[in-house]
Amino acid sequence: MIETIDDICSKLSEGIYYNEEHVRVCIVLRLLNELGWDIWNPTEVNTEYKPVRYEDATRVDIALFCNSFSPAVFIEVKAVGRIEGELARIEQQLRDYNRNNTAEFSFITDGQKWRLYYSQTGGEFSQKCFKTFDLLEEETEDIARFLQLFLSKEKLVNGEGRQEATTYLRLSQRQRALEDSFPKAKRISQEPPFPRLPDALMNLMRQAGFDISEPEATSFITDATTRPTPVEESPRTNIVQPLSNGATRRRRRSGIKIPPDGTKCRFRYAGETYNGTIRAQRFHVDSYGVFGSLSQASVKITDTSRNGWRDWELQLPNSNDWILAQTWRDKQE
Repeated sequence: MIETIDDICSKLSEGIYYNEEHVRVCIVLRLLNELGWDIWNPTEVNTEYKPVRYEDATRVDIALFCNSFSPAVFIEVKAVGRIEGELARIEQQLRDYNRNNTAEFSFITDGQKWRLYYSQTGGEFSQKCFKTFDLLEEETEDIARFLQLFLSKEKLVNGEGRQEATTYLRLSQRQRALEDSFPKAKRISQEPPFPRLPDALMNLMRQAGFDISEPEATSFITDATTRPTPVEESPRTNIVQPLSNGATRRRRRSGIKIPPDGTKCRFRYAGETYNGTIRAQRFHVDSYGVFGSLSQASVKITDTSRNGWRDWELQLPNSNDWILAQTWRDKQE
C-alpha cells in the first residue's frame, strides 16, 4: 500500500494525470484494488452507478457494495485540481444521490485531495464532512491509515470505519480545524520565511474558514504543547522535491523502521503522561492496548488525528536519554 501511494504521488507531482478518467482508473480504482475490492466485479465496484434506476442523467462515478442490497460508499471523481470552486455543486450532487439510495460513506476526490463524508448523520451535507487530506501534503503512513480505515472492504464490513467517523463528527468543526491545522502550522513555522507559530496557525484557520484571535491561537498552542523539548532534538530539515509547475512538495517517508524492541515510549498530553514499550515490533501502551504505529496510539488517546512521530518520546535500550520519535526517525534516513 505504501509503495502504491508513493508511486501515485510521484505521478501526481509530475502532472501526468490529465483528466477525470485518469484519476478514476489510475488512482481510485488502483487504490480500491489494494484495499480489498474486486474492481472487476460490477456487483461490488459499480462505475456509473444509477442511484435512481429510471433517471438516466443521475450517475455516481463509483459505488461500492459490501452486499447486494445497498451501497456502502459513493465516490465522486474529478480531474486533478477541479474540486476548488466546484465543491458546493459536487456536495449537492452527493446529497441528491444519497436522498434516493443512501450510502454510509461518500467521498469526493481529484486524486490528490480527498474529502470524506459520513452520509448517515444529520444536518447539511457539507457538515457531514469529517476528514480531509492531501496526498502531496500528508505523511504516507497517515494516508494509508485513513484509506484503510474508511475505504477498505474489511473495515466497512466490520464497522470500524463507522465508529471512527462518528468520533470525528463529535468534535466541533472548529476544534477539528485546530487539531488538523496545528501540525501543519508547526511545519510552516520551521520553513522560510519562518513565521511565528501563532501567525501560521491563524492563517491556516482562516483558510479553513475560521477566524481566531492571537490569544486563542496562543492558548491552543500552550495546551497542545505539553511536552518539553528533548535534549537530543535538533531542528528538522525538510526534504523537498520539485513539482512540474515549479512548486515543491515534501518527500514523504516510506519503509521507516520501528525502533528496537525494549524501547520505552512516553507521550505527554493535556497534563497526563502515557507510557508504553515496544515489544515484537508493536507499541504496547499501558491501559490502552497494542498498536501498529505511534499515530494509532495517539489517535486512541486524544480522539483526534495525530502524527505520533511528533507526539512520542523514545528511550532506546541501553540509553538514559529521551529523544523525540521524529528525531530518531530522521536519523534513520
